Amino acid sequence: MVTNAAGDPFEALGDPNRRDILRLLSEGDKPVRDIAAALPISRPAVSRHLRLLKEAGLVAEQARGTSRIYHLRDEGLHAVQEYLERVWGDAARRFRLMAENTVPPENTRAAREHRAAREHGMTAPLRMSFDVACSADHAFAVWTSGIAAWWPPDHTVTGRAEVVVLQGGVGGRIYERTADGTEHEWGEVTVWQPPGRLAYLWYLGRDRADATEVEIRFLARGTGATRVEIEHRGWERLGPSGLRWRDRNQAGWDSLLPHFINAINRGDH
Repeated sequence: MVTNAAGDPFEALGDPNRRDILRLLSEGDKPVRDIAAALPISRPAVSRHLRLLKEAGLVAEQARGTSRIYHLRDEGLHAVQEYLERVWGDAARRFRLMAENTVPPENTRAAREHRAAREHGMTAPLRMSFDVACSADHAFAVWTSGIAAWWPPDHTVTGRAEVVVLQGGVGGRIYERTADGTEHEWGEVTVWQPPGRLAYLWYLGRDRADATEVEIRFLARGTGATRVEIEHRGWERLGPSGLRWRDRNQAGWDSLLPHFINAINRGDH
């Protein structure tokens, strides 16, 4: 979801996708298509983020032929830098040093996973869990056959999908279809065990060869309650960019899951 950051550079910098756009533009001027190709969000969403960055004075554009080329606006970035240096000064440096030298508790699950992943040349998976007030059968159905009712436009390839489909059964396609009939592949079902377990390859906006894996378990918690456990893994397949894509997808999951929970609360089928 794109929040309103008009005119306020600090609000603009609060969104991870907008920070990624600034990082990409720091490498050189780019058109929208190149920026969108490097991010796990739709091109219309990128355009909205660019508009907010322009309004905040951090980005500017100019016409080159038929294209609009975006670049960093030095004046806006310098103003932010000067403000931070003036307000935080030594405190910011002390905080950074403290953060860089803080060692996480050795016995936490996250610490053990990160150590094991480093030892085996792997990137630790993303793990999320939450409870919903419905049966496991219903939660499974909303995620699968009911996906079109709650999946947000900002999490599609085009930003204007007419329908989102998750086909049941192993080998089932996950894709979006626009009004003109064009289909964009997102993934492929690899495990289909309703209502308890679902897994699929995931490559929305990427090549199938770069697919990661998503596994979701729907665990009944008595009458009318279900624990949903999600693991998103396989980041090491993406090579040096794996950790960066993992972090971006964490932000994506954080903004996606409230839509699913709201659909459950509305009683969608």
